Amino acid sequence: MWAFVGFLGLFCILLVLVTRVYLLRALADFNGADERGRKLIALHALLLMSLLLVILGLSLILIFRIGRYFFPQRSKTPDKTKYTDAWAEAGKRMRPPEE
Repeated sequence: MWAFVGFLGLFCILLVLVTRVYLLRALADFNGADERGRKLIALHALLLMSLLLVILGLSLILIFRIGRYFFPQRSKTPDKTKYTDAWAEAGKRMRPPEE
């Protein structure tokens, strides 16, 4: 649980840093750019955000260990059940008849 909370906290910090350092500056430059520059800025922003989302998705899969549902580990072989003979047990418990 704490690994998940820590990961999401660090990812939020990374997302805020990328937004402030790159995306807000790119948005400011987007208004003054020509058509080719706008397409280039849009493609860079799309690439960066898709890369961050892929990292988030793969990291969440690794944190929750989804593979354990598809490739379960072999457990030790269960102990065999010992079946007792009911008639033999009844014979052990039976009192000899009184004469």
